[in-house]
Amino acid sequence: MSYQQQYYPAPSVPQQNQAPAATRQFKGGFHPLYIWSLACLILTYAYIFIFAFATSLFSRVGNGSSSVPFIFFLFPLFLTIANIVISIVYRRRIDRRYFLGASIILKYGLIPYFIVGGLLIVIFFLLIFTPVVIMVFVSPPIIITLLFLGWCSMSESAPFMIVYFVNAAKEAAKTGKKSLKVGGVLFAVFGGIMQMFFCLDVLAAEIACYKERRHVILTTIVIVLPIVIFVVGVALIIIKVFTSGG
Repeated sequence: MSYQQQYYPAPSVPQQNQAPAATRQFKGGFHPLYIWSLACLILTYAYIFIFAFATSLFSRVGNGSSSVPFIFFLFPLFLTIANIVISIVYRRRIDRRYFLGASIILKYGLIPYFIVGGLLIVIFFLLIFTPVVIMVFVSPPIIITLLFLGWCSMSESAPFMIVYFVNAAKEAAKTGKKSLKVGGVLFAVFGGIMQMFFCLDVLAAEIACYKERRHVILTTIVIVLPIVIFVVGVALIIIKVFTSGG
């Protein structure tokens, strides 16, 4: 040891602040954000019954008038606003993969919700062309209302996915790896835009799951199951047609 090292030791380096969640090693497992996401899912389904109860209540209070305050239509939008606040506050404290998992709970869980809503829209659209003249005036407002409520419900998971894409793009830029599995800036931009459109938002989430190699089994079931149901349904229809024809 030299004289300088013995009497003039190197200054101690102060400890750095704790690294943000985006740079820590991801351990996986359960996260409290999943509880909130599940609560949003339950509340979205419960909204149907809440709206029906409100309609009945205001019908009795209003002497037969079933008009419901407009605020009841905005209930799914309130959940979206709450998720925006959560995403902004915790965007650097929670790992991006937890945001992806929370989004998956909502997106996959609401698939039956959107299937039923889509069928209702198709039914009311076809009723426009029936001999019942009044449906020409009744169906369009109902279709618009269903589309609005569906879009608000779809947007509940959008803040979580957008935070995931932004954090994924930042990590891709920091690491400098072109083949980084999170996709990079281009995937983040298109993935964020796809969150505003029906079906495309789920497609972006599915691609993200495969890229992250998380929720792969669940995602595969979500993709394969509708295809199997469609193929079986078509096969049954064909069998029935040929059987009845014979």
